[in-house]
Amino acid sequence: MNELEVKKIKQEIVTSQQQALSLKVIDNITYTQAGELLSAHKSLKKRIEEYFSGVDGKSGMKPKAYATWKQICADEATEIAKLEPAIKYLNSEMVKWNLEQERIRKIQEEYLRAAALKREEEDRLDAALRAEEQGDREEAEAILEEPVFVPPPIVESSTPRIAGLAMKDNWDFEVVNELIIPRNYLKIDEIKIRGVARAMKNATNIPGIKAINRTKMSGVRK
Repeated sequence: MNELEVKKIKQEIVTSQQQALSLKVIDNITYTQAGELLSAHKSLKKRIEEYFSGVDGKSGMKPKAYATWKQICADEATEIAKLEPAIKYLNSEMVKWNLEQERIRKIQEEYLRAAALKREEEDRLDAALRAEEQGDREEAEAILEEPVFVPPPIVESSTPRIAGLAMKDNWDFEVVNELIIPRNYLKIDEIKIRGVARAMKNATNIPGIKAINRTKMSGVRK
């Protein structure tokens, strides 16, 4: 199809659209006109498809472009795949190191908290004993009954920060018992249901499903 033919098709699209959208079926004559316009539209659609896909569906611009795109994607995937083992390994090593350092950091914080709590308890006991020695039993009891508060110690992470990289949570899931999954988390198999509806038509008998016949005009072979 040459440039002149393409230009002609584009003009036909505009004209046919105007004619079709201005037509209202009110009698047998306009019904016939609608049928003729619909057939013309389907014919025009086929010509457009042949222009982009080729008469054989393989020699047009779309198949050629798709084949090129597929090859580019395949080449890209091949090169990226070469990097994946190293990326996976380094990621695993860094995550293990990070988690271990975080475990150590929390142990250090807990140790410091326990030590601070012990010092606070010893200081309170000393203060209560002094008050008791001075004959102020009420003050001693008040000191012992006062809630203990120790500011939580913070141990900074020793793991170096690397520009462009950060460890983050990545929650996922695995199915452990498919039978007890709530219904609202299940997906309807539309392809299977549609297949039953097309095969059984009005006799479709699936609980919660109603078969609907969406009638449309279709081309027939002459």
